[in-house]
Amino acid sequence: MKKNAYLLLIIFVLTVSCQGLEEPFGELETFWVYSYPIPCDPTGTTQTTCLGISRSDEFDFNWSVLERIPLEIEGFTFKPFYLQKIQVQRFKNINSKKITTKLVRILEEERDYYDLLEGNWKVKRYLGEDLPNPSFPDGQTVMFLQGVRIAGSSDGCNGYSMLINKVSPNKIISYGNPWSTQRACPGKQFIIPYPGITERFKREGNLLIFHNDLGGEVAVWEKIN
Repeated sequence: MKKNAYLLLIIFVLTVSCQGLEEPFGELETFWVYSYPIPCDPTGTTQTTCLGISRSDEFDFNWSVLERIPLEIEGFTFKPFYLQKIQVQRFKNINSKKITTKLVRILEEERDYYDLLEGNWKVKRYLGEDLPNPSFPDGQTVMFLQGVRIAGSSDGCNGYSMLINKVSPNKIISYGNPWSTQRACPGKQFIIPYPGITERFKREGNLLIFHNDLGGEVAVWEKIN
C-alpha cells in the first residue's frame, strides 16, 4: 500500500511539473459583455468574431468605447440577446507563460430587446393618418441593422442614421444624435425620419405600434422583412 501511495505521489508531482502551475496575472476586471458577437477586425479584412465589452458602470451601447476581446473566457458561456456584467481574472502559466482569462462570477444580467426592432419597416400610419400622405408623399421606411444598432431612414434624397444605445421591452431608452447626408433636395422638406420612435412601443407579430403615455396611438410600422 505504501509503495502504491508513493507511486501515485510521484505521478502527481510529475503531472503538476509538466503542466505547470498558474498564478494570478493583473487585477480583477469587471465589464459588460455585449449581446451580439462582433468582428474582431473592424475593417472587415478578417472573419473572426470577438466579444464586445464595455467597462462603464451601466451598459449603454456606444461604438466609441466598445472594446473587442477574444471569445475564450474559461467558465463563461456567451448568451445571445443578453447583456452580462462579469468579473474575470487572468492567470499566467509559470512554465509556458500562457495567459488564460477565467470567469470569477456574473454580477448582473439583463435582456437586450434590440432584436424586437431588427429588420425593415414600412410606416403605415402616423398621428392618425395613413401613409403616403402630403406630409410623407413617398411613404416612409425605417431599417434597424442586426447587431450594429443603426437605425436608417431615407426620404428619397437624403439618408438618415441614428445609433440605438439601449432598448427596454417597450421603449428605446437612449439613442445617439441623428445624422444625415445633408444634400440639397429641391422641393423636399423632410423633418421626421423615424415617426413615433421616441414613444413607447409594443410588438404584435409584424406590427410595431408606438403609443403615448396615455395609451393613444402615435404610429404603426409594418415589418417588410
